[in-house]
Amino acid sequence: MPSEKLVKDFMRSLEHYSYIKEDETVQEAMRLMDKVRKEGTHPCLFVVGEEQYEKRFIKGFVTPSELVFGLSAHFLKGAQKSGPVFWEGQLEAECMEGLKKRVREIMVPVVACVRESNMLMEAVFLLNKYHIDFLPVVKRDDVVGMIHIHEISAYIAELALGIQGKSKEKNKT
Repeated sequence: MPSEKLVKDFMRSLEHYSYIKEDETVQEAMRLMDKVRKEGTHPCLFVVGEEQYEKRFIKGFVTPSELVFGLSAHFLKGAQKSGPVFWEGQLEAECMEGLKKRVREIMVPVVACVRESNMLMEAVFLLNKYHIDFLPVVKRDDVVGMIHIHEISAYIAELALGIQGKSKEKNKT
């Protein structure tokens, strides 16, 4: 019987991520995300508070999705009410206005976390329950990393392909 995998076996440590303060502008978040993209690290910024005591608490996250949809949130809300109306230069205009927003206005707040000692299935449950792609991983009361749906998906693919390969080998004999 295979042993149950633990969250700590799939999490990424904190040094793989960049941090931004909640009162920074979206333009600063965009600059930092571009740097992260060029470095090839995971495109997720941890949002922390402004006060000294808040800097060790992760309040939320910013991913490329929040940057794109956060920049055009004003348009998207209006489009839901009356239907979309597009005009030339609209994306640029929406972006220029959106860059002035604060990170706290577009971030995804932390809604759950998982302990590093929990079974991987608990992380899958929480990701599904909250419709999110990542969770902070904690040890005692400290955040020690992040688990992302990509790591879990890669593991499931590895399992599926390994099982498929073994069953093909059995059929040959």
